[in-house]
Amino acid sequence: MKQIKFKKAFALSIVLWIVAALLFGIATLASISKDTLNLSSGLKHKITTNLVAEDILESLKFYFLTADYGNQAFMNDNLNDFVYKFPSKIILDNRWYTISKDIKFRVQDHSGLINLFHLHPDEAAFVVTSRDERQKRYILSDSIRDWTDKNNVPSLNGAEESTYRLKKNLDFKPRNNADIQHVQELRLVNGFDNLDEKEWQKIKKLFYFGAGSRVNLALLGPKHLSFFLKIDIDYAKSLLKLKEEDMQKFIKIISAFENYNDETMGFYISKEVKIQIVVSSDDAKTNLVCHIDFDRLNNKLYTVFEYTNN
Repeated sequence: MKQIKFKKAFALSIVLWIVAALLFGIATLASISKDTLNLSSGLKHKITTNLVAEDILESLKFYFLTADYGNQAFMNDNLNDFVYKFPSKIILDNRWYTISKDIKFRVQDHSGLINLFHLHPDEAAFVVTSRDERQKRYILSDSIRDWTDKNNVPSLNGAEESTYRLKKNLDFKPRNNADIQHVQELRLVNGFDNLDEKEWQKIKKLFYFGAGSRVNLALLGPKHLSFFLKIDIDYAKSLLKLKEEDMQKFIKIISAFENYNDETMGFYISKEVKIQIVVSSDDAKTNLVCHIDFDRLNNKLYTVFEYTNN
């Protein structure tokens, strides 16, 4: 009798272990299925945000190709039936425009940025530093100069090959060529290389690489405007406030400045633009950045010369 009870108890324990194993297997499969479902959902949302960003980019291309333009903006009143409700005037100073709670974009004309292809060391250093960062400004300016000149003689606050190889223990030397090829190359230059990431991300947005255009004084910030006109930054701020009230008066006053040069400066957009589009959807986000020339060169409607999508 005891033997029969022992066998039943043993059989029951085996059954319980089997049931536990089955339950564990079911729980594992459920967890895997849930992860797969979440992954599939996330992938779907990412694809959706990508497609929407691409669609907005194509729509903006059409907007700009059919638009009028002025001192600082593209204007288009003929898109009332468009899928996306774009404003009738898009100012090209990198301000954000919101299409919906999940979609926004901004556009910056290159005439309001610093061209790496024809980089002026003093301009770059002045614009990216504050009023009380004089020593930092000298380091940045001289280091850019040493990076782009053809000799190996360091400037007072600059850096040549010996600084990079010996002091910084880096396996590269200055380009020794006047044209910096990309904003990330600027990150290698002495002074720029030790900026913290937050500061660098803010600074890098001020530069572009392209054929170049006349500086549009109607699109510059106060520091940039003060550099070109050699005026106090507070005066530059007051001029920019005047610009918002009366563009023609702003142009008239600035055109009379001794340091205004109508060969290199002006008040019109270049139609070379940087477009940034951000689309969000639940747990997915797409950040599309594109540089496009709408100047219709070489019988082309436009030329895309830089594109990132992440």
